[in-house]
Amino acid sequence: MKIPAYFFLIVCSIVIPLSMVVAQPITVIHADGSLHTDLKTEIFQNGQFVAIEDFADIFNAAVHYDSVRNIFTVQIDKKKLIFAPLNPFLLVNNRCYQLPTVTKFHRKKIYLPLKYFFNIINREFQGKINFDPAHGTLSILQPIYSKQPNIKDIDIEQKINGTLITVTTSKNFNEADISLRARHRWLYLDIYGGIIDSLQFYAEYKQGIVARIVPSQISNELAQIGFRLRDEIVEKNFYLQSPRKIIVSVKTKQDVSDEINRVIEQEKLKWHIDKIVIDPGHGGRDPGAIGPRGTYEKNVVLGIAKYLRDYLVNNLGVEVLMTRDSDKFIELKERTAFANRNQAKLFISIHANSNPHKSLRGVSTYFLGPDKSDEAREVAQFENSVIKYENKSNYSDMTNEQFILSAGAQTMYTKESEYLAGIIQETIMENCGLQNRGVRQANFYVLWGASMPNVLIETAFISNKKEEKLLRTKSFQKKLAYSIFVSIKKFKEKYESMF
Repeated sequence: MKIPAYFFLIVCSIVIPLSMVVAQPITVIHADGSLHTDLKTEIFQNGQFVAIEDFADIFNAAVHYDSVRNIFTVQIDKKKLIFAPLNPFLLVNNRCYQLPTVTKFHRKKIYLPLKYFFNIINREFQGKINFDPAHGTLSILQPIYSKQPNIKDIDIEQKINGTLITVTTSKNFNEADISLRARHRWLYLDIYGGIIDSLQFYAEYKQGIVARIVPSQISNELAQIGFRLRDEIVEKNFYLQSPRKIIVSVKTKQDVSDEINRVIEQEKLKWHIDKIVIDPGHGGRDPGAIGPRGTYEKNVVLGIAKYLRDYLVNNLGVEVLMTRDSDKFIELKERTAFANRNQAKLFISIHANSNPHKSLRGVSTYFLGPDKSDEAREVAQFENSVIKYENKSNYSDMTNEQFILSAGAQTMYTKESEYLAGIIQETIMENCGLQNRGVRQANFYVLWGASMPNVLIETAFISNKKEEKLLRTKSFQKKLAYSIFVSIKKFKEKYESMF
């Protein structure tokens, strides 16, 4: 697509401080009625504005920034919206619109004038999205990206030796499209290619082993049906039955003998955090980031990791494994595979941050998820670039279906990972005096596939001369390691209290 040259003309080169107050939010009503959310708006000097990032979030769409052309892009349905900071033009595919005022750039978000932006949206997405200014509602008239629901019925049948759940569909699914998992009395059925009307199938039951059904359209390609059970799950299986039925069998403690229940109590101990994998980033032929004084990230993080190992072993009595304890290269995929093989309960990946802007400093802690900011995206891109040292065919077996089902399965650890990341971030700031760069989500390859809570810590900026100097010292490495140790201890106590 050729973008008109005048689109990139910056009509205002001086950033004027914005006086801003919070305006009345817009009520967002989705097609299936399953979700009603508020879309925040802001009042600037010349009217009401909405952030394009907040608008894109409604559709699980990412906003991409092209630093070379200084433009932002978001794709919704089959339409690509392109815009730039402090610029009055908006492109939708090949059609160019001129707004009555330039876009605003505030707190790392792009804001567009609400009334005119939604006039364009109403026109471009006629019959799919409709904004009603009189009532302050944004209606998603049909599920964007999706077709008609193909999950038609959910039936629950109580048997003498367990419970049968039958999901009837209008599409033939393969076993590879299905994932079944359980945790904390929740049973999750993920269906790749499934489309579900979550309002229709939400249900609560006063009797029986199933207390509640909570269906969700996780993404355009993944439907999830959650079953809240009244007892702990002992056994679960699924199989496909013609015509177009997914049969799930589940047994709980009620369905088994006292002897098996004793085994269950022993199995609970497996959830205790007694084995932790520490992953010092980079290593061997991959030096990681290199500081102004020639400090290698791989050496710094290995030192921190060893101090952390000693704190954990000596004070928590847990088993600690390291993906590497010397200067050797380990492929990204192998790091979480190592943790999974050893049935670790936590995965902690340690890194040092780097940025072309040498003045940047501070600590940030990440958990796996879609990139929510340019900085998170840039950090993930740098860390993921390690694959240039690897055999790239190692990633060719990750099909789109497997990738999406894996993402759905990992959501069961997302809350725990975010909670752990928050404790680590707060503790490092307090103990080490580093600037807070926040807890963030990003798509790090090294965290993919970890069957346990997992985080990645960017301890400080090795590209910053002052922080590079700190990172080189053993005393600072020990401070960082101790802060992470204290965080893990707090998390362990909280986590184990849930069982």
